Amino acid sequence: MTSKTSDQRLMLELLANENSRDILCLTSKKEYSANQLSNELDIAPATIYRNLKNLELAGMIQVVKTIMDNHGNEEKYFRCSIRRIIIDINGKLDIRSENEDLGNSIIRLWKRISRS
Repeated sequence: MTSKTSDQRLMLELLANENSRDILCLTSKKEYSANQLSNELDIAPATIYRNLKNLELAGMIQVVKTIMDNHGNEEKYFRCSIRRIIIDINGKLDIRSENEDLGNSIIRLWKRISRS
């Protein structure tokens, strides 16, 4: 199995998972920490972390900021990094995603302000 095939399989598995879909939908609107996702979706933190790890491996979500508290604990905030998934079935299955560059928070802020 090629790397592309395994990446496509992982992406399909994640899209078939209701928790992963819910995480993608929420994080497509704004950034969330794992704790916030757990509270918002009423899902156990371990399940959230497992889904976030898989979504990150698939390139469907990424960490946009990390906050460290006074005790040295890190809290990562995640954002959906895909805007569209295209599935073509024409003799073979081909899955492509259109990703959004989340590196520039100023552009994200400007887009958010301009929608208000």
